[in-house]
Amino acid sequence: MSQRKTADHERLFGWLDDPVDARGIRFRLDDGSWQRLTYRELARRTLGAGAALADAGVRPGDVVPLVVPGGEDFVTQFFGLLAIGAVPSVLPLPLALRAGEGYQAQLKAITARIHPRHVVADPRYHDVVGENVARIGGGTEVLAPQYADRPEEAPRAWGDLAVLQFTSGSRGSPRGLRISIANMAANLRMIQGWIDPVGHGAVTWLPLYHDMGLVGGLLGALTLQVEHALMRPEQFVRDTPGWLTEYGRTPYTSMCMPNFGFERVLATVRPEHLEGLDFSALTGVISGAERIDPAVIARFAALLAPHGFRARALMPAYGLAEGTLAVTGVPKARAPRLARVRGLERRLGEKLDVAEVVELTTEPVDEPWNWQVSCGPPLGDTRVEILDEDGVAQPEGVLGEIFVQGPAVAEGYVDAAPEDREKLDDGKLRTGDAGFLLDGELYVVGRLGDSVKINGQSVFVEDIELELVASGLVSRRWATVVAGVVRGEPKVLLVTERPLGERQEEALSVMAAFTGGTRHAEVLCVKRGSIPLTSSRKPRRRSLWLAYLAGELKERTNS
Repeated sequence: MSQRKTADHERLFGWLDDPVDARGIRFRLDDGSWQRLTYRELARRTLGAGAALADAGVRPGDVVPLVVPGGEDFVTQFFGLLAIGAVPSVLPLPLALRAGEGYQAQLKAITARIHPRHVVADPRYHDVVGENVARIGGGTEVLAPQYADRPEEAPRAWGDLAVLQFTSGSRGSPRGLRISIANMAANLRMIQGWIDPVGHGAVTWLPLYHDMGLVGGLLGALTLQVEHALMRPEQFVRDTPGWLTEYGRTPYTSMCMPNFGFERVLATVRPEHLEGLDFSALTGVISGAERIDPAVIARFAALLAPHGFRARALMPAYGLAEGTLAVTGVPKARAPRLARVRGLERRLGEKLDVAEVVELTTEPVDEPWNWQVSCGPPLGDTRVEILDEDGVAQPEGVLGEIFVQGPAVAEGYVDAAPEDREKLDDGKLRTGDAGFLLDGELYVVGRLGDSVKINGQSVFVEDIELELVASGLVSRRWATVVAGVVRGEPKVLLVTERPLGERQEEALSVMAAFTGGTRHAEVLCVKRGSIPLTSSRKPRRRSLWLAYLAGELKERTNS
């Protein structure tokens, strides 16, 4: 249902009405070159896309899935839909053009919830998208990105929703979130006021079907019309040094990625790659979306420090799709804080023993698994509390569930069940994440659903995984820790796709320090590809644990 234009609409796509020529977006092409469009050129193309979509039968209020790689077509089709009052829903892409059963099942599950009349898909994905949406019935038409030559004739309507955002599904099947125009505008105000990009934004490679990539990587900069650059995830993986070089040659001010991105830089970038580069303009480096390893971001800062980078540019943050994106963040130009928590006891509702709080530097801390990284204070008008198991707010220093309330919290889930409404309703969100507050700042410990109680204490798999990685025993690329209860007994399981050989006993010893002995710990070596991943490449821990319980994880032979 369309409505009159508001200030929130203006923040999200007012750039279409008043685009600038001086700045634009660069798009990385398949041959490694870049194509740049000014915002004026991009606005004209976007309105042409809107006119073509309307000609194809898309109407205000329609939810239209997008299966389009990051690039010019993505930007124009996304905003073209918004301009005519429709609602984009960005779906994952078939990985490397190989649409396996897992992808097809996910695509069918999502489209069955939406029942779209149209889907916009890149031509190379037309067949796999068409085959799977056809199976749900309803006569969905698959459209290729297209443009009309009369952008001035594009119908303009102002809808209520900015996007129907599907979660990555790390704790189950993806669920659709209704992100309103007001939610999106509120989160953009928070992000833009926090990062404050001046002139230049970022070189973003994050997948645009993920909230961090869409909101933090693209919309935050585009809606301000700063100079920006867009790559695809596979381009970043293939040429990580080349991606970083873009920052060293151009005064981009922001960077946003999960811990994996920093690990990738450290694994592939050598000091000789950085000769002649200058990173002094980089003032806002955001780490989020997964557990932040203090040793990794310290090493990243040390790598770039000889070339003008300052550790104070690091801005750890906490956010999630249900919050549109950003919830908390370390203030700009202030060194991130680390809190060392004594002991391994983790009881919800009990005060943690915080031994010291220090500022992060380029020197990695010893035993990084004992340190929690501050994700900063709440942004904007957001309120964050810590709740015990009874839902009672707790004082600072007490471990509990993170609760969020504010204007950026999503409207709710599509087809919400009663338990969904208990989690998310009326701008209030029980995140399912565990953490604590200290001096007004949030420290995130892990997922409650990925923990298990042993002798009355909550053992978080993220803590164990961090120590195993820091000890050099495993890599997150091929190993994951999960936990649960087997025949009434708690168990922590390390699933690895590579044999540990003689170091397996060492891994069990690390796990035993958390579980109180090896009785509750196990290592299982499985064949490659056994660990299921979400669309954002996180391990699907719940699916992995259920596969273990069902006996579907087969131990690797000759290991």
